[in-house]
Amino acid sequence: FRDLTPVAAVIADYAAFVVPKDSKYTSLDHVIADFKKDPKSVKIAGGSVKGSMDHLVPAMVVLAAGGDPLKLKYIPYDAGGKAMAGLLSGDTQVLSTGFGEALGLASQGEVRILAVTANDRISQAPDVPTVKELGYDVTFANWRGFFGIPGLSNDKAMAYQAVLKKMYSTKEWEEIRKQRGWQNLYKPGKEFYAFLEEQEKSIGAIMRKLGFLQ
Repeated sequence: FRDLTPVAAVIADYAAFVVPKDSKYTSLDHVIADFKKDPKSVKIAGGSVKGSMDHLVPAMVVLAAGGDPLKLKYIPYDAGGKAMAGLLSGDTQVLSTGFGEALGLASQGEVRILAVTANDRISQAPDVPTVKELGYDVTFANWRGFFGIPGLSNDKAMAYQAVLKKMYSTKEWEEIRKQRGWQNLYKPGKEFYAFLEEQEKSIGAIMRKLGFLQ
């Protein structure tokens, strides 16, 4: 990000932990308890490779719970749909995915969402607790934002920021945001840069812990 001009963060798609509707797991605490008894007994699916967000998020939660993230049994699939098929067939017990995707699956009645990684409960799923309120000090936002070319003038960057900020007050934006399960995360300019530095620090720490970075 240092090679570009950070314009503004726009949305957050928080991570979620999902289980089949008839799963024995009724809370994230139950998953953690089983992991601590026998790490191999809990297989967590994700729709991307090891070292991806779907892998790092459960690793962060395991670490916050006092467990060893290196013992996490993460099963990578090459797409979210295949990861969901693995969950529903019983090949895995828990799915780590984005809240937007989890919300769509839950609305179909096939799965339940155990927890999300937002700071506060999300309006689209007010009954779902946050990981943090369950006692695990983890928040995580899979953010999306806009970047300009290297050396973009401050005037142009501020003009883009103004357009993006105005977007939030439109009816069209609110409709698509709710439909996709997105949360607003407007961080312009220097605030976005500071956020990116913090993300680099926290994500880098867990990636080093797992051996993906030296």
